[in-house]
Amino acid sequence: MPEVAIEIAPFVLVTFLVALAAVSLAVPLVHDFALRIGAVQSGGTAHGAGKRVHAGRIPNIGGIAIFVGFLVSLLVGSIIRPQMLGEFRIELLAIVLGGSLMVLVGFLDDMWEIRPAMRLAVQFLAAGILVVNGVKIEFITDYFGAGNYLFMPEILTVVLTLLWVVGFTNAFNFIDGLDGLSSGIATISALSLLAVALQFPERGAALLLLAALAGSALGFLRHNFNPAKIIMGDSGAYLLGYMPAAVSVLGGLKVTAAVTVAAPVLILGLPLLDPTQVTLRRLRRGASPVLASNDHIHDLIRERSGSPRLTVMILWLATLLLGMLGMLLSSTPPLLMYLTVSATVLLIAAASLTRLLEVRLEEKLGRA
Repeated sequence: MPEVAIEIAPFVLVTFLVALAAVSLAVPLVHDFALRIGAVQSGGTAHGAGKRVHAGRIPNIGGIAIFVGFLVSLLVGSIIRPQMLGEFRIELLAIVLGGSLMVLVGFLDDMWEIRPAMRLAVQFLAAGILVVNGVKIEFITDYFGAGNYLFMPEILTVVLTLLWVVGFTNAFNFIDGLDGLSSGIATISALSLLAVALQFPERGAALLLLAALAGSALGFLRHNFNPAKIIMGDSGAYLLGYMPAAVSVLGGLKVTAAVTVAAPVLILGLPLLDPTQVTLRRLRRGASPVLASNDHIHDLIRERSGSPRLTVMILWLATLLLGMLGMLLSSTPPLLMYLTVSATVLLIAAASLTRLLEVRLEEKLGRA
């Protein structure tokens, strides 16, 4: 493992643990607040041309807890080792500001279901903040030209960045259909990208963002695994989709990791695949591509497996395999890759089992 990875591991670990603890503490508060203001989602109700598959009435603004933990960990990480941010302080602030807008529009949609045009307008504004502050896809890696970089015209960099960020944000929202699925996928993807960035000392801003994202997503999974106590809603799905999309084109990560082409498409592959197959299937049968329906990848697997939990685990495994391929493509040292995969499996398992034990304890107390 590179010496630099060992040197900065404590900084990454602290940021991760702070995010994990902050979200775990914030979820009960957000849960009670949601019940007071009526921010709940009823299972089995109509959703577009389909229906929601969870059971009961569950608070649906869990993204607020994720956002709180994410911000707290960013603040702590920035204080304990400010030099890690290097030259990317402005870009970091731009990403946080854009993420805040995503959470805001997601929260409004969770509460009042605002129009798609308004959601898209705010999403493009959040992506535009990145472009204006230099977080954009300026080149791609030429894998057929000895790893050289192919720089693109400015207008093309702007268009590609906007489409990548907005497209992936909505793609991630597409997969938020089963308890624990999105929070688990976000954890796995963030840890995979973190392993790529951990190889280089100048990747401080990316490390901070990814450690905070992974810890926040895992902390939420602790409460969100089936049967979920709270769901993230659009506020959480937009944040968890926006952040990896933005970080993957942050200057300090994209150069050496070559994530402007293949690595993020692999690591973030499942959220990208789902809207593609959904759109093609709906167009083939003459249905609207934007109207919600139960024809996502997780819906198709759930129908065949008969188990939401098994479906989630299958898709987690697929995401982990894609993450491994992305790490291999980015020349991640084998030891670092093996440690990342092992830690990811153990952390996901611990969060899921903790939720199941909590449910079993509640059932016992209820029968007592």
